[in-house]
Amino acid sequence: MLCRFVDRRDELSLLNQAYKSRPGFVIIYGRRRTGKTRLILEWIKSHKARSVYYLSQLASHMYNIALMARVAADETGEPSLKEIRPERLSVLLSLLSRLNVDVIVIDEITYWVKSDPIVLSEIQEYVDRVLPNTKTLLILTGSLLGVLKDEILGGGSPLYARSTNRIMLKSLSYEYLKCFMPHYKPEDRVRLYGLVGGIPHYTCLLARTKTLKQAVQMLVNRDSPLRHEKDLLLREEFREPATYNAILSALAKGYNTPGKIAQVTGISPGLANKALHILEYLEFIERDIPVFRKKGVYRIRDPILRTWYGLIEPVESLVELGLEKQALNYVLSNIDIHTSQTWETLVKTYLAKKYAPKGYTLVGRLVHRNEEIDIALINQKERKAIITEVKWSKLTPKEIVKLRFLTREKASKLLPEKYQVAKTYIAVRKVEGQVPSDTITPETIDEYVNCYEAMPSF
Repeated sequence: MLCRFVDRRDELSLLNQAYKSRPGFVIIYGRRRTGKTRLILEWIKSHKARSVYYLSQLASHMYNIALMARVAADETGEPSLKEIRPERLSVLLSLLSRLNVDVIVIDEITYWVKSDPIVLSEIQEYVDRVLPNTKTLLILTGSLLGVLKDEILGGGSPLYARSTNRIMLKSLSYEYLKCFMPHYKPEDRVRLYGLVGGIPHYTCLLARTKTLKQAVQMLVNRDSPLRHEKDLLLREEFREPATYNAILSALAKGYNTPGKIAQVTGISPGLANKALHILEYLEFIERDIPVFRKKGVYRIRDPILRTWYGLIEPVESLVELGLEKQALNYVLSNIDIHTSQTWETLVKTYLAKKYAPKGYTLVGRLVHRNEEIDIALINQKERKAIITEVKWSKLTPKEIVKLRFLTREKASKLLPEKYQVAKTYIAVRKVEGQVPSDTITPETIDEYVNCYEAMPSF
């Protein structure tokens, strides 16, 4: 069953604008499963423009051209296209423009590029010589981020700086999970967001479940559809994934600097450092740098990778032995530890959106020696700070009041001179009793979202 299509208003609006301003050349990219194909198909469906949509194959250059010609024949009602045998993609694209095709989409172009990079030179030929004299919108999409950033968006690419628009499709924000999972209570939606993030494909699969236990089973069970996503991600991006696999596993265990990773994995420090930069470039990991500091530590950013290495890898041997019940119990008993980082990220995002317009633009942890404040939002101009202590646990109002006092006391030691605390928040999973003011819970950030928004019209 096709999942509900929500949000993406900004991306749809950009596509509408590009269509009105034809000719144009748009590149849409993002990690696999973010819904690039769905975005394009929904957008095409929303208007009556003459369009050709082609999904690239991991096959030879000539095979892709011939198949695209056959697809175009069916979609345009021009049977003569099935008979042509163009040797260059630029010839086929030019012919489609002459046939008054308004929109040409080549989906997953990175698979075609991986098979034969010459396709980029042929697209360049069309974009430079033919496209400016047409009323055509050319759209390319790609999921292999390494290929796309190096071969298409990079400075040495034939297509460098030629696109009129670039759209990076990110995962959906937490609030949209309730569009897929209205039957889950907010704190369980936070747990699910910790497991798969806002990747639409994953949330659609988990939306079919009724309980947290059933959702976790979709990650643990040997034959579940999410079981092999980690392997697919790494094998698509890397020819030799073993080094990256070892580094990600080390990060999940808390070895978060190049030196520590080299020591625990046996990988040379130079190679470990290079691999970390590549993983960060692909947005699989990120560096967490405290405010007022220059150095930070690495941590896994991609939700499915963080879940796999943090929760599934430790029980991989149990799953292979058929002891899925024991593996499931382990994951369920450790899920709240795993969720705590997600909760901190959600609270940070919520507060950043709220206070960035008021000048609080520096956001991160406050750290000095062995003391730390989880989230600090800094207004450098006014020398003010909004501080937050984050706990993924259930507290009483009395405990929250005490924690707020201790947090403010700690801030006086950690903040630079002449900085004042403007506000103190406490973020918790649940409050036993009446919720004190300036307390953030999952209900606080579970804002209203219209799940049935109409798509922007032309």
